[in-house]
Amino acid sequence: MDKEAMTKLKLAMLSAETAAQLAAIIIDYTHEEMMLVFSELEWEQQARIKDIWKTVS
Repeated sequence: MDKEAMTKLKLAMLSAETAAQLAAIIIDYTHEEMMLVFSELEWEQQARIKDIWKTVS
């Protein structure tokens, strides 16, 4: 995954406000790509995404 693609994915993850938006991103990227970018986010950014994803259940 090149740097431009990683930046695009990071911006998409950070702009997501709902679990549906996160799910839409997942369709376009592999699990490995998602985890790579997620691991590079700040702790607070990771926590925000986790909180959004928790609304799925």
